Amino acid sequence: MKNDLSDGDPGRRLGAIDRIFSAPEKRLSDDVLDALVGCVGAPQKTIQRRAIDALAAVAESGDARVVEGLRESLRADDRRVRWGSAYALAQIGAGAFAMHVADALCEALSDDDGDIRWAAANLLVRLGREYPEEIRERLIALGADSDRNARKMALYCIRDLGIRGAELIAVIERAVRDPDVHVRLAALAVLAGLDDTSDAAANLALAFLESDTDAGVRRAAAVALGNLQSNSPRAVAALRAAAADESDTSLARAARGALERLEKR
Repeated sequence: MKNDLSDGDPGRRLGAIDRIFSAPEKRLSDDVLDALVGCVGAPQKTIQRRAIDALAAVAESGDARVVEGLRESLRADDRRVRWGSAYALAQIGAGAFAMHVADALCEALSDDDGDIRWAAANLLVRLGREYPEEIRERLIALGADSDRNARKMALYCIRDLGIRGAELIAVIERAVRDPDVHVRLAALAVLAGLDDTSDAAANLALAFLESDTDAGVRRAAAVALGNLQSNSPRAVAALRAAAADESDTSLARAARGALERLEKR
């Protein structure tokens, strides 16, 4: 069994995993369990996911060694093993999924694979609901990370967790100047969800609307201004100018919608 789980042939590895999954209550030797845990770092997603399912089933049957092995693997040299271990602990749940997975999840926000990034973001939001202060601190720091994917995904986590405060405004201020358009859009997604009538938030949305070079960002900024309910003369003037922009009908439509929401205040 151990050799099959480590075999270079994906079919043999999957067959061994399926045999374990079909009888999770059968106690595995330490070597076989270690090999199964190692499969969470497999380059093939099918093997990785099947191994995680099998580990969750074995853990549910009462084998405490699974959680111990996965926690140990969070310190592995291989980034994919660290991610797979964190994901597996999340599937096991209960006491298995706690702050010790935070480093691996934060790291995964910068992964080249978009599926991994979004899965990690969803798990960080879940973790953030249990450990709000600790995860808030990490996400605010990631908002200034050197990796553009990490910055973007941290902002979406911040949005979903409803994080507020002066530190958040500082993150958005940096995002206005971010060279990556997707980071700027993520920052606007945060702004659009704020129940904030402060000048700081509205001025940030205005900066995006008035000066951003990307049409999609300007449209998102118009929406954010309407959601922020800012009817300052500057905001109204900027939205009216955008509403009259015949070169971008989508922007004009977004600006008109924002103006309508402001008029209903």
